[in-house]
Amino acid sequence: MGIALCLFMLISYRKNLDRIIFLSMMSFFVLPVLATIYQALAYSFSLQCLAIVISTQIMFVMDTVEMNMRFHSQQAAYEKARYEAEHDGMTGLLNKEAGWKHMRKYFDRMDSHDEAMLMFVDIDDFKTINDTYGHTVGDFWIREVASQLRHIYRQDDIICRYGGDEFIALIRNTASEQVLETTLGMFFQQLARASEQHGQDVHCSVGVCRIAAADGASLGTGSADGDAIGSVDFSQCVAQADLALYETKRFNKGTFTVYNYDRSQPAPANIRA
Repeated sequence: MGIALCLFMLISYRKNLDRIIFLSMMSFFVLPVLATIYQALAYSFSLQCLAIVISTQIMFVMDTVEMNMRFHSQQAAYEKARYEAEHDGMTGLLNKEAGWKHMRKYFDRMDSHDEAMLMFVDIDDFKTINDTYGHTVGDFWIREVASQLRHIYRQDDIICRYGGDEFIALIRNTASEQVLETTLGMFFQQLARASEQHGQDVHCSVGVCRIAAADGASLGTGSADGDAIGSVDFSQCVAQADLALYETKRFNKGTFTVYNYDRSQPAPANIRA
């Protein structure tokens, strides 16, 4: 029974063991079983040998359980460290570096049938909010905007905190103006409702670079620095979204401006990075 129990545990934890270790530990069962059968047939059982076998099996069970716990503990620690390295501590969104990496990867895989929208979201007059209500209130609105963006857009869209009071979002596989107007309308309404509840005038400006399917990337080799992917340049798209945001903040805060992706416009040398 002891050998059977340990064999069951070994098979259960098979995925955590290398092949060589698994085979060597299997021999721990095969040889004693063969010896026990031979001994039972030839000499009858020895109580001392049985006691040694049982105690050995108990030790093996405890070692296996401890090994499995240690494995899962290390795995959990690794996952936690990776999460903290890729996410912003205040909002729970991807941080700038991780968000940039995932967005570039998406652009790398785009072809002529793909479309997307790249958005810059900025809290208007954020310095005034901090100066008027304090940094604690400013941090609250950063978390609130992040929460609303995460709630409105899909799980497979890429949203990150770009820095300070600014966010960047890549809405994948759609360039529908109706979708854009609907989702941003919901975002502005929810933000206005939260602003009214707290008695504070807080709103956001948004700049969008829209890549329609007709403007999608052609399959091909990118540039040496990894920015240009076929006919769609990631840095160029970011620059156009940034210009759209600048136009919104200059002329009509609290709304959004959309630029259709323009391949003929070169990315500026001082592009955000």
